Amino acid sequence: MRVATDYIRHAARAARKCAGDPLGGAAEAPDPEFYRTLAKALEEIAAGMEALGKEE
Repeated sequence: MRVATDYIRHAARAARKCAGDPLGGAAEAPDPEFYRTLAKALEEIAAGMEALGKEE
């Protein structure tokens, strides 16, 4: 089974953006879109884990 990772990767990019540039750039406050994307990513992670558990 192939697990979708688009939302997971998008959430990771958004989190890095909120954390700020590692070279000292300013961090951005999380916006509602960040939390929607994060929620979707967590749902995909949970669904993938459940699917892997059923295969065993």
